[in-house]
Amino acid sequence: MRKSMAQRPQNLEDQMRTLVVGVADFKISTDPFTYIATFALGSCLGITFHDEKNHVGGLLHAMLPSSTIREGQKIRPPMFLDTGLPLALEAMVRAGAKKNQIRCKVFGGAELMLSDKFFRIGSKNIDMFYQLSDSLALDVVAWEVSGRVNRTIRLDNQTGDVIVKVPAKPEFIR
Repeated sequence: MRKSMAQRPQNLEDQMRTLVVGVADFKISTDPFTYIATFALGSCLGITFHDEKNHVGGLLHAMLPSSTIREGQKIRPPMFLDTGLPLALEAMVRAGAKKNQIRCKVFGGAELMLSDKFFRIGSKNIDMFYQLSDSLALDVVAWEVSGRVNRTIRLDNQTGDVIVKVPAKPEFIR
């Protein structure tokens, strides 16, 4: 049975460490007493990966849908969904997760600026994630995407819960 944050003793909550994932980055943890967090997701997507049984969790902060915009150039794979998602899945499995036990949650993809109607990076990121999640057979169990707000997310590696914070609103769990 999973324990929610509210059921944990406060001293345990205080002992949990936090790994911070920057833009165009991916981090993984096998420590159940760890949060993995990223801040202010706008048009970027934050994808959490969690194998509850093996306590392997990861978070990818991808900026753009496709690496083909930089063909022939050296790229940073987590920057793009098409290269970052396979990288994240491979890392999860290498760390001990079972692919069929990995649950994903997706956050971000906002259109923060009115002038973004032409570029629509958030929408393009969401569309690309739909395509890739289907081809990679990802088990996506939660979506908190689109809109006009940024999101800060924190994966609880013990439970797989993701604590979401949007400006001027209380935190909530997905």
